[in-house]
Amino acid sequence: MSEHSVRRARWGGLTTDELYDVVRLRNRVFALEQRVSAEDFDGRDREPDTEHWWVSRADAGTVGYLRLVRAADGEPHPADTADPTRVIGRVATHPDHRGQGIAGRLVAAAVEAHGHGAMVLHAQQYVAGLYERHGFVRFGAPYDEAGITHVGMYRAGS
Repeated sequence: MSEHSVRRARWGGLTTDELYDVVRLRNRVFALEQRVSAEDFDGRDREPDTEHWWVSRADAGTVGYLRLVRAADGEPHPADTADPTRVIGRVATHPDHRGQGIAGRLVAAAVEAHGHGAMVLHAQQYVAGLYERHGFVRFGAPYDEAGITHVGMYRAGS
């Protein structure tokens, strides 16, 4: 597998080293950099349908990550649209590797695999353009989550 290739696994398919790298990246971005004090580990990582997507480099470990979960009943989405089947979340790129298209490749891979069904995500508003490039549209009013302005985004299934 080449450096920077997108990989994915469910909980039981992650090695301890892969899990360590994912946790380390999520902690670095969300807790240390963005100062999010809300609990990162919400129990959804271990659900049978949850997929972990990541990009690693031999010299840097995991440099990008995305979590894809099954949508919960009542998941917010625009009125008069199909219920979403999946939710993209926990998108993180190591600060030293931003601007290289890593997050975009992760989103594109998840959409390619599951884009037949409607998808949603809750984007930090300043990066909403990344998701718009992959067919997501904003819905609802911006809102505060963990001290960061977010916006709901929806992508109809293909």
